[in-house]
This record gives sequence, C-alpha cells and structure tokens, in this order.
Amino acid sequence: MRKACIELMAGSNAAFLFAGDLGTGQCLHMVVISEEMKEFSVTEKWAKALALCQQKAVELKYEVSRIRGGALAGLSYTIPKKN
Repeated sequence: MRKACIELMAGSNAAFLFAGDLGTGQCLHMVVISEEMKEFSVTEKWAKALALCQQKAVELKYEVSRIRGGALAGLSYTIPKKN
C-alpha cells in the first residue's frame, strides 16, 4: 500500500495529507482550521482536521505512516512503523 504523512501546521492553521512516508510527495488533501468554529476547543478543531485527513487517506488508498504535529490534536505519539 502507498504511504502518506499527515502534518498539522499551527503557523498556517491547516492540516495536510502528503504522499510519501516522509511527506515529501505531492499534497493530496488540505484542511484549513477556521477561527470561526467557536463551538469547538482548539484541540478538538485539530482532532477533527486530523480525522478528515485520515478519512481522505483511506479514500485514496494510502496508509498513514506518520503524523507530524500530532500534539496539536492531543496525540502524544506518532504511528509506529509496522515490520
């Protein structure tokens, strides 16, 4: 299965799904975090954006091998590699 990387970038308020294990490929999907979503906490906004990127990866038949900036969404680790 093809590999992909999700990167949450606080500076640009967006979550990205990049092709490639290290995220060096083409941008496959982008979710912009809206400041107008007042009903959610900041962590919930990032978690929702992360979930949308993960859904898109499944739809495009990519396996997410790593998540960068996962702490923004409340994650304390990255996805371990499968041997």
